Amino acid sequence: MTGVRSALAVYKDEGEALLDKLSAYAAEQGIELVPVPLDEFAEAPGTWLEKSRHVVAVVNDGDLSRIIHGARVHDYAVGIIPVSPRSLTYRLFAIPRRLESAMELALMAEGRAVDVVLCNDEVVLGMVMLGETPFLDQRSKGYVAEQPTRLSRLWYFIQSCFISIGNLFGIHPFPVTLTTGRDVTIKTAVTGIVLIENDVHSAAARLVNTSISVQDGKVSSVLIAPKSVVEYLAFMLTALFQGSRIGKKLPAAISYIKSETLEIASSKKMPYYVDGRRREASQLKVRVEPQSVRINLNDTFYERHESAGEKKDTMKVENLPQNEARVEMIQKHLPFFTRAVEEDFKDLFLLLKNNAQTSRDYVILMVLSSLVASLGLFLNSAAVIIGAMVLAPLMAPIISLSMGALRNDTTLLRNSTFTIGIGVVLALGASALVAIIVPLQKMTPEIAGRLQPSLLDMGVAVGSGIAGAYAHAREHVMKSLPGVAIAVALVPPVCVAGIGIGWLSWEVISGAMLLFITNLVGIALAGLLTFMMLGYAPVKRATKGLGWSLLMVVLVSIPLAVSFNNINRHWQIENRLVVTQFEINGKSLSLADVSLTLARDELRIRADVVSAQMLAPGDLHDLKLQLEEMLDSRVLLEAVPRLRL
Repeated sequence: MTGVRSALAVYKDEGEALLDKLSAYAAEQGIELVPVPLDEFAEAPGTWLEKSRHVVAVVNDGDLSRIIHGARVHDYAVGIIPVSPRSLTYRLFAIPRRLESAMELALMAEGRAVDVVLCNDEVVLGMVMLGETPFLDQRSKGYVAEQPTRLSRLWYFIQSCFISIGNLFGIHPFPVTLTTGRDVTIKTAVTGIVLIENDVHSAAARLVNTSISVQDGKVSSVLIAPKSVVEYLAFMLTALFQGSRIGKKLPAAISYIKSETLEIASSKKMPYYVDGRRREASQLKVRVEPQSVRINLNDTFYERHESAGEKKDTMKVENLPQNEARVEMIQKHLPFFTRAVEEDFKDLFLLLKNNAQTSRDYVILMVLSSLVASLGLFLNSAAVIIGAMVLAPLMAPIISLSMGALRNDTTLLRNSTFTIGIGVVLALGASALVAIIVPLQKMTPEIAGRLQPSLLDMGVAVGSGIAGAYAHAREHVMKSLPGVAIAVALVPPVCVAGIGIGWLSWEVISGAMLLFITNLVGIALAGLLTFMMLGYAPVKRATKGLGWSLLMVVLVSIPLAVSFNNINRHWQIENRLVVTQFEINGKSLSLADVSLTLARDELRIRADVVSAQMLAPGDLHDLKLQLEEMLDSRVLLEAVPRLRL
């Protein structure tokens, strides 16, 4: 590596210690080194450059941009010796950490030309940050300060998080007009813009699924434009857990522009930060000057930023709000939940309106699915019952009911309620007819499993309601609706109730109808909340429907809570019976495969009674008496003796 014959060492007071070491090294290499204070050099650069056109900058991060700016104007080469061992320059320009290697590189004779980004004619070393971007802007607003030490990084991180959380609900979108180098103009509103130069490993750069080079003659811009606080948090969590390569598609709150120039204009003055230095202007003109400054950098830097030679601009702006109604809405206030505009819900409302109608296809599918489900219940066939769930069209009008309740749409409420009622009547009638025709009155496990709903079933209904509403609102996930129908199983409990009508069994009717009402109420409430979170109505408008839905959930949850408590108590009793060793008439007995049900005022226990000795009828009677004493309740014991050899 060939060194220069002479060089100017431009420094500030804090770099004097390094200047002495640099002077000693230059003397060893036979290089004439002329020390120059930065302020004196800035006043009369032409005078000093007569002595040498190679400048070694022994300055901090904040002053380096002045040196590089001067290199553009006066055409001199630049070597860099960072003053602080924690300087960001090491990372931005891949400067060697070893001082001797850094000095050797800085005094190298031939420096390669690099691109320089200017923001309102000010040199950008790392990035420019405009607006508010909580959780992303800590470093972009702090270039002037050195990076924290290892001991203080945890505190720095905690402090930054608290500041970001405080700023989160103060995000205020502002209108801007963007003009690229190809004269493409976009009128939109953003909460923040990050213009990336050398800091290609920043948090903002990692959000973009593309390679960012600082030697391609273009400036990379990450535009943050969430439609709500929730959407902003969602993309931040995605970035946190999925890392630097989120996927081919950008997060919903992110857009990306790569262009030779970018103008950002606003009707008001905008505060922005250039490498941490605060500025203010109503217009930002950002441009790239390709190969305009010669800087002594090693091969690592050029390998990292190898130019791809792209000529076309990159425009990923689908996520930018460009609809006038949307832009106006978020300018006033960034809502907590995303608010839908007319274009967003026009197709959805048409779909839900159609789903709320009682059509011939709906009637046919309800009858067929009810017949199939009823036969599957008698056959105790899960596969047949699942087929009936897929056939059943009952989920669609319930989702329409959710939207009607959310928006207080009386027509949609009336139509969807009528359609649901018709479906329930058809299912009850079809299943009752099957129960009357089929000469069996057998309580199969599939029937019995739908007679004791609990809060767990409410949880299933809520989850299915969220999925159903989301699938309707997002056309690309509509294919998931059959899975939602299987999960919530609306038709089978109605069919069990119909079978109870055919058997004239109030126990079967009440248990199955409670399960159906649980599903209906849970889906309706969850669908309402999901549509509200997706922005299809403001919270104020949804208050009435939300109140009635919550009241219904509370009323239904009372018997479900009682049922859940009974199930939990039975489970504890079953576990207790399994682990207990009984001594009956000198024989040691244990119970296996225990199942417990409550029949009127007595406990019905079905179990295998295992013993190493033959059991007599009197042994089982004594076991029953011991169980009654143990459980303090009347017991009906159905026992199957088993001999353990």
